Amino acid sequence: MALSLRPNIKRTKQRQKMKAQPGLTQVEKDKLEIDPDFDFREIATRPFEEITPNELAMFKWSGVYHQLQPSFFMIRVVTPGGRMSTTQFDRAVELADQYAQGELCITTRQTLQFHWVRKEDIYKVIEGMAEVGITTKNGCGDVPRNIIGDSLAGAGPEQVGDSLKLIRAMADDDEIQNQRNLPRKHKISVASSNDALAQTLMNCQGWVPLERNGEVGWKYHAGGGLGARPYLAKAIFDWVPEDRVLDVTRAAIEAFRRHGDRHKRAHARLKVVVDTMGAKKFGDVLMEIMKESGVQGLDQIEYARDSVPSIGRMSINGEAVIPQKEAGRSIVRIMISRSELKTAESRALSQLADELGGGILMFTNRQNIELHDVPNENVDALLAALQEAGFRTEGHEHLPDIVACVGTTLCKMAVSDSPDAYHSLYDALANDEKYWKSVGTLRINITGCPNNCAHAWIADIGLRGTRTRSPDGGSTEGYSIFVGGKLSEAGRIAEYLCDAPAEAIVPAVKKILDTYLENRSSEDELFVDFYERMGIDQFKEWVK
Repeated sequence: MALSLRPNIKRTKQRQKMKAQPGLTQVEKDKLEIDPDFDFREIATRPFEEITPNELAMFKWSGVYHQLQPSFFMIRVVTPGGRMSTTQFDRAVELADQYAQGELCITTRQTLQFHWVRKEDIYKVIEGMAEVGITTKNGCGDVPRNIIGDSLAGAGPEQVGDSLKLIRAMADDDEIQNQRNLPRKHKISVASSNDALAQTLMNCQGWVPLERNGEVGWKYHAGGGLGARPYLAKAIFDWVPEDRVLDVTRAAIEAFRRHGDRHKRAHARLKVVVDTMGAKKFGDVLMEIMKESGVQGLDQIEYARDSVPSIGRMSINGEAVIPQKEAGRSIVRIMISRSELKTAESRALSQLADELGGGILMFTNRQNIELHDVPNENVDALLAALQEAGFRTEGHEHLPDIVACVGTTLCKMAVSDSPDAYHSLYDALANDEKYWKSVGTLRINITGCPNNCAHAWIADIGLRGTRTRSPDGGSTEGYSIFVGGKLSEAGRIAEYLCDAPAEAIVPAVKKILDTYLENRSSEDELFVDFYERMGIDQFKEWVK
């Protein structure tokens, strides 16, 4: 049964705990005083003006954000591993058509968002998705967020073990999902192979499978995170038996609960805890917590010999069709323009997934969609039907495949119009097939503010929104441009190159790409390798 939205004072010892910690942020106080399980039916009856800012902030624990526009909301669902059946997707489309201006948005954490939902309709979306087995609980807030993997999970030709099984186990684990008062958000990634596709190094916890003598185990990483201060994860354990993975995951969340900073939200991430402790000490802390809990078999867990990670390169770079591990089946990849799906597009996609595919959609961390379990004999017909419906299947991981956040249109934190920047770059560069094919594999990410929701820090070329003060007292929209980010091998945070006003980002990016084409050692030298060979100083000299 849903609980009342009105602030509920929790048990006395929690209030005493709050008093024993002077200097807590307002968010920390709210978490102790306001129950996060809101009754949105009751919310629908209340005037918007009666909902306090503290309550609005706590809506996030139910996956509900207040937009810039008063009384309009964004709702984020939880889809572990990015996987959704057409039945579930059809319900999302139906609800978006009724309550979200006929549009769905794919996020970089492999799930869906509804925008422009009225206060009175929040419960209708939440309850409608619950009827098909999709929750919004922990869609946001200081909780374990939607657990991601790579889009090839369950189907990729190189997968080791069953990452989807592990993702589902974490998503269904009460000890993990009921940790709803963490210092800040907590993000987990589970890869299907040693492949940078799962973004292991930018998550709080990152699991990578490996096989020894016929047994599947997991290599464990922790401490990644982007935001305004980016960190790459460290290797903590080289080997964790599969039956101990949940224990380690729970212990890391508990370590974060105990040691995370509850006084400065800018420092309240596991990445800071791991960086401060170091890999070995953090591993020791996890072991102690597991001992406290009576976990057996800890002697089978092996500490990392080297805390520097070694993640394999991304295994897909532009393919429209990927053979699955299961013979006779394929994955068909579809690009979604600026991550936005209109009702008619969504219905066409779902119908094709049912008629020619396996009835499964996978949302990717580049805000695109894959159709899995497509019989090989249907692939050509599916590609033709997708093209006829207006979908693009060529250009993945190349110039047409740009990631961008929602920007100033909807987000209170944004300072730049990321969608506008997306369309400027896409219109100028993505339709010149000869040019983008000559550039080759390239990932451009555009984020509207330092929070880095669109992951500019780990892109080949990352744009981060800025505003520059004008002499007249106003400000001018622009972007800081970063280059050289990657999530393979030990990873690398992109380095600052230059600033550009919004109207100059196309020539600025074109200058970077032309510099690369003119100076690369061969047509086979990828941008990421070219940058590593040249370095930031040479790049600055060329483009200054």
